[in-house]
Amino acid sequence: MERAVPDPANDNKDLELQDAAPKAAPCAICGKPQSPKNRPFCSPRCADIDLGRWLKGSYAIPAVDDDDDEDGMSSSDER
Repeated sequence: MERAVPDPANDNKDLELQDAAPKAAPCAICGKPQSPKNRPFCSPRCADIDLGRWLKGSYAIPAVDDDDDEDGMSSSDER
């Protein structure tokens, strides 16, 4: 029975694949490495901080109030 001889060329390919693997993003709150159990956070504490920010309304999409439409009338005048 022949023994398989490792090929150094394949070893380099394996290293390249490991380097090409996507890195886990840091915790969305504190920047520490993510925990798979609490993803995208590192701990339940950071998850709770984020939930609190959502509940307080800290995260909001800014809106632009367009009072005048293209025809020059405001949206309240159309009613």
